Order: sequence, then structure tokens, then C-alpha cells
Amino acid sequence: MALAALQACTALPQSAAPSDGRQAGRAVASTGAKPGSSVPPQAQAELDAALALVKAGQHEQAIESLKKLATAVPDNAIPPINLALVYKKLDKLDLAETQLKQALAIEPDNPVAGNELALLYRETGRFAEARALYEATLTKFPHFGIAHKNLGVLCDLFLKDYACAIDHYKIYASSAPDDKRVEIWISDLQKRTGRKEAP
Repeated sequence: MALAALQACTALPQSAAPSDGRQAGRAVASTGAKPGSSVPPQAQAELDAALALVKAGQHEQAIESLKKLATAVPDNAIPPINLALVYKKLDKLDLAETQLKQALAIEPDNPVAGNELALLYRETGRFAEARALYEATLTKFPHFGIAHKNLGVLCDLFLKDYACAIDHYKIYASSAPDDKRVEIWISDLQKRTGRKEAP
């Protein structure tokens, strides 16, 4: 499980390995605090300690630490996002959803929270809600590659909207040239649909 640092005054996500719609693995992701806000140095140390607990597999202790951090910095979306991802790791999806909605209540434009909640919607069969949330997130953050990838997966495997899938896979591929898997997905879809690569 990847670890991410608590950062202040950043609008875009800073996650070492955001959740991938094709893989079972989950990352503990973070994004910046609200623009203009500041994070006390002690909060960084507490987050680091909580993420170390996650890495060690001590999930219940990590949850307690993240709850304390959420109380200490109630206007920061990072603790509830991380709580949600730990709950997802434990298959406590109702609790994960509550935390992601809390993160979006704190920071409505948080792209990591939007991406993670859309993934949760997909995992629980709410495909239309997932698509709407991905599209809303990408309207605000059009260069957020992992959301393009996950929307492509949703359109490809669950909605059977192959034009949507190809479009979003291509956008993701342009932002992640080292991810060779997506080139295979695009090629496969083009063969099945007869839709060729644009020159």
C-alpha cells in the first residue's frame, strides 16, 4: 500500500499510487488542503505515524490515529480520505463512503475524494452515479489521468460504452506513457469496435 504525505495549499492530488480500476490494490492517497489553508507540522507527523501503521497492517490502530487527526484538523479533507481507504481495505464500504462524502463536504472539488467515491459507487453497482462523479471531477480537473483511466474502465467493462472507454483510455495514455497496459486495452477495443486510432 502506497503512502502519501500530507501537503498544504495544493489543488491537485499527490498520490503515489491512486486506486486503479483494473487492480485490487488500494493506495492511501492524499491531496492538498483547501487553497490558502495551512497544516500544522504536528499534523504531518501524526499522519506519517498513521500511515506507518497502515503499512504495518495495524489497521485498527491506524483508524484511531486518523480519527484523532480528523478531529485535530477538521477543515482538512486528507484524514477522511485516508480513513475511507483504510475502511475500503477492510471491506467496510459503508464507512468508507461516509468518510469520502465527509471529505467532499469539507472540500467539494477534491479530485482524489471524487475519484475514490466514484470507484466505490462502481464497486457497489451504482454505475450511473460513478460516471456522473467521474465526469464532474474531470470537468474541474481535466488532466487528472487516473480518473480518465477509471472512467475508461467503467465505460469499457460495465457500461459497454466503448467510444467513451477509448476516448478516456487515450487521454490517460497520453499522461502515462509508461503504462503499456492501456495501449493493449485501446488496441483491443479498436479491433472489437472497428474504431481506428486517430492520426
